[in-house]
Parts: sequence; C-alpha cells; structure tokens
Amino acid sequence: MALLLLTIPLFFSAKVQAQTARYNTTNFHAWTVLNSQISLSDKFGIHAEVQIRRNDGFNKWQQLLLRPGIFYTINPNLSATAGYAYVETYPYGEIPSAKVAFPEHRIWQQFQFTQKTGSVDVISRLRLEQRFFGDASLGTFTNTRFENRFRYMLRAVVPLTRDANKTTKLYLPVYDEVFINFGENVKYNTFDQNRAFLGLGLNTGKAGKIEVGYMYQYVQQRNLLPNLQQVVENNHTLSINWYTNLRLGKKR
Repeated sequence: MALLLLTIPLFFSAKVQAQTARYNTTNFHAWTVLNSQISLSDKFGIHAEVQIRRNDGFNKWQQLLLRPGIFYTINPNLSATAGYAYVETYPYGEIPSAKVAFPEHRIWQQFQFTQKTGSVDVISRLRLEQRFFGDASLGTFTNTRFENRFRYMLRAVVPLTRDANKTTKLYLPVYDEVFINFGENVKYNTFDQNRAFLGLGLNTGKAGKIEVGYMYQYVQQRNLLPNLQQVVENNHTLSINWYTNLRLGKKR
C-alpha cells in the first residue's frame, strides 16, 4: 500500500509533464493547526479544526481554513466523519494561482482506520471533497467553479519514550497524503498535490498532543502560463499541530 501511494503522484506528474512543460517555483510556509475531537457520546462527536497557513515564513497570508464536522465511531478502529469547510485563499509566491483572495466552500466525507503493527500505530484516511470556488479574479463567490477531490493519507506514529504507565510521551509522526482531482472542470491538474511530513510529537496528557515538523508539499496549479507551461510549487513548510480530545457526554 505504501509503495502504491508513492507511485500515484509520480504517475500523474509524468503524465502532465508529457503534455506540458513545467515551471518550478519554491515557497516557504508556516502552518498552525488546532484539531479537536469533542465526544458527545460513545458514538457521536464534533470535529472542530482551524488552520492558519502563512507564506514567506509567518509574514503573509496563504490560506485560512475552518473545518467543522460530525464524526461517528463505528468501532474502536474505524470512524466516519462528514462536514463543511470554509477556505480563504490569498495570492502568494512568485506566480500566484489567483489575482486576489477568493473564497471556497467544501462538503467533505471521510473514513479513518487505525491498526497496530507492533508498537506502531498505522492510520489510513480516505477523504472525498466537493469543492465550490469563488471567482479568483474578482474575489467574490460568483461564477462558481465546482470540482471533486479524492485524498488518501497513510500515517504512522512511532513511540520513542513511555512513562511509568506505559503511555507514549515522545513519538515520531510521519505521513504521506496524495490529492487527486476529478470532474469535468479539471483540466491540467488531475494530480493536484502531495504532502509528506516528518516531525516530533509530545503527548502532554489532558492538554492533548503537540506535533512540530517539516512538510514538503508538491502542488500542480490548475492553470497554465501563457506559454503553456505548468506551474509546479515546491513548498517547504514548518508545521505546528495541536490535537485535543474532549468529552462532554458521559461514558457508558
């Protein structure tokens, strides 16, 4: 499965490269993420997520993302989530994909499966998104554009240290996630992007988990330059993530 995951972006990248020349750009980002799971009962809960994505380090806006949802625990290893997301994307980098900031509304669904391989937690996540874009030339939610996107993430959590109760304290999180666009409005970026992350995590107990690391994001923009070159972003990102789990309902 891991080998298949790595070959998918290479396949689509080679296909696009055969059709168009590529122009490579480099960006330096800093992403700060708050991801909360709020349990209302043994089965149902609320997903609440805020992402502040900055360009040129922390100096300029890249994106703001708000992603609420409702999750259902099918069994201890499998959960399903559905929700809505609002995204504001700003012009950034050497060749911005849009002239002005524009809004995006998403509907999303996902399944997440967790299993153990020895002491390592392995997480597979399948997510489907229905995306409604505002006008990237006007910055308003008019002349909307619709696309579908499929995402698959494979993540591993490797424990480094444990406390007296054998609870993992320090750990190594690593993941790769591939993004595939589809639908009649998708032309030049069927393969949308790939994200690869390596970091260091700390389980702080009741305060949740904090992960800090490096993410390499490879992005193929949806438009071509006037000379028919495809713009490819090589984004080097400082990623700071805070995960919390809260419980409001009584546990049976």
